[in-house]
Amino acid sequence: MSYESTRKLYEDGGQCHLFQFWSSLSSSEQSAFLTQLSSIDIKRVNRIHSKALEVEKAANEGTSPEIIEPLPEDASSSTHDPAADSEWRTLGLRAVANGEVGVLLMAGGQGTRLGSSAPKGCYDIGLPSHKSLFQYQAERIARLQTVAETEFGKEKGSVIVPWYVMTSGPTRPETEKFFKENSYFGLDPSNVILFEQGL
Repeated sequence: MSYESTRKLYEDGGQCHLFQFWSSLSSSEQSAFLTQLSSIDIKRVNRIHSKALEVEKAANEGTSPEIIEPLPEDASSSTHDPAADSEWRTLGLRAVANGEVGVLLMAGGQGTRLGSSAPKGCYDIGLPSHKSLFQYQAERIARLQTVAETEFGKEKGSVIVPWYVMTSGPTRPETEKFFKENSYFGLDPSNVILFEQGL
């Protein structure tokens, strides 16, 4: 799409502010930016946004047609059969011990709705421990590795669950800095793979 048609599309969608610094971009930056904007269905994004606002407004006014109820008993991942639960646990831990499990975390969002410009994973969500969401996830991965090692008699440090953390362009530098400042929360940095969405 051309600059003119893309800009018109975004103006019609109420998003013309995205072009505010267009003239300060180099021609290669303009081309990359235009490619990125052209890949977004702005009309669809605006429809989703409007629907989300409608639902939120209805919920705040107590007129939401959707009533949230607890999941039915049979929706639990537990089979209510201790032998079967134990078998599934063993199968899962064996997969971990054999290096067949990884973790993918979608962490591209900022905590703006939480009152922070930092990536959400860095944010103190107000729990007594004051741990970040990234720290909680890292500790769970470390514990899973240890449990799998113990369960299958593996050497300490031999079980690895690689952690793939997908960031966005704006959140990547701060996420990388946060991980480095916190020594990757005890995980081996070579097993924590930070990458940017769309690359």
